[in-house]
Amino acid sequence: MLEPRPDHAAIKWRRTAFVRIDGSIEGIEDDWSLSVGNLPAARIYRVRGGPHDGRWFWAVQIGPGGAPFNSGTGHADDGRGAREACEAIIQAMEGL
Repeated sequence: MLEPRPDHAAIKWRRTAFVRIDGSIEGIEDDWSLSVGNLPAARIYRVRGGPHDGRWFWAVQIGPGGAPFNSGTGHADDGRGAREACEAIIQAMEGL
């Protein structure tokens, strides 16, 4: 996992959750989001159905400096590969 930098409060993967109309929170199985401080940075989830069934989709949702941006998307054979792809892109951007 990424190590926090002094300008980031925390960098952590968490289960993606959505607030229902009644105010309860629903956690989604096999769906994870990466936050850098308070910014959503990346998301991975297991694909259900279609040609990528069982594989993991990944997307990096921030660009250099934390601006909203599609910095990359793809598929991996497992969750670990999807996490590593996202973290590698984010780490490469931190040097920009």
